[in-house]
Amino acid sequence: MNEKLVLREAEREGILTKNALFSSGVIIAPAVAACKDFYSGVILASVFTVVTFITVILCRFVPRKIVYTVRIILYTLVASLVYVPVHLFFASGEILSEMYAAVGIYAPLLITNSLITLRTESKFYRLSLPYMASLVSFYIIGYDLSLIVFGTLRGFLTSGIILGVKVLPFSIPALSNTYGGFILLAIISAAFRWFIEIISGAYSSRRDSI
Repeated sequence: MNEKLVLREAEREGILTKNALFSSGVIIAPAVAACKDFYSGVILASVFTVVTFITVILCRFVPRKIVYTVRIILYTLVASLVYVPVHLFFASGEILSEMYAAVGIYAPLLITNSLITLRTESKFYRLSLPYMASLVSFYIIGYDLSLIVFGTLRGFLTSGIILGVKVLPFSIPALSNTYGGFILLAIISAAFRWFIEIISGAYSSRRDSI
């Protein structure tokens, strides 16, 4: 399999077929509890990107001879250390700190996300370093895009307002609650998986015809 094909497969897997939020249904707590608009989506996505990517790359060098349980503890410790400068950055500015405070404990909760604690062992560290870095990047991009889309749509439906303009003749304030977030996420995930099935079917047909 050539390099371009490898990257294409990594892109499909990380962003579409195994999207961490919409397809796989993991790391959902920050989404349903704190991702309520575009801005909270961007904040959570930024924290997730920096913490996850740096942690996964650094932890690649943890010796495999160390007991599995200890390795997981080390991964979480590294993620915690990486999170410290991220926290200081977002807490430093007046505007950033206000948006950052709005997501509450769900920003630091991202240090225990499954891409760090589970996928590293089950998938990422079984691959070559270049392919692993590419796949991790696409998984992160897929989750980030999902968070931002989810937050933007949730905020729009909750208020009926976009860019300060009332667009919808109705609003659904209940979507701002956690249970409303679960309902909306379930609907979006079902629609996303249906869309992926269509795309995957078309992709398979085209590949078979070549």
